[in-house]
Amino acid sequence: MGQLLFVAAQAAQTLAIERLEPLGLTPRAWGVLSTLVESGPLTQIDLATTLSIDRTAMVYLLDELEAEGLVERVRNPDDRRSFLIHLTAGGRRTQKTAAAELAGQTEKLLEPLAAGERRHLVELLGKVTRRWQEREASER
Repeated sequence: MGQLLFVAAQAAQTLAIERLEPLGLTPRAWGVLSTLVESGPLTQIDLATTLSIDRTAMVYLLDELEAEGLVERVRNPDDRRSFLIHLTAGGRRTQKTAAAELAGQTEKLLEPLAAGERRHLVELLGKVTRRWQEREASER
């Protein structure tokens, strides 16, 4: 099972990089942009936890995205010691463009599967992912 997931993840990563690099994005940067579109502003810590990225690595990633004008750090009104990460208008445009590019790569990756099988696979992987994210959050 682990080997199958690893090979599938490597294939997905390779296909994603092919589409993201011309946009100046890495898969991790894409993860930040798409998470912020779905969730709205998050603290750096919440973003790192959600994406399973080391907190220090997240700081460097956000520095890069902020320098590119894709995100901005805004003081958290509920906790002045932390910052909320917001998408800029440029970040929203870039995320939308990247999402369209990646949709084609998803089709390529999953072309051996029928439409129902694709939906089922996404549903099952979502269950596994949510469970592990909940487990990691509870351990912190």
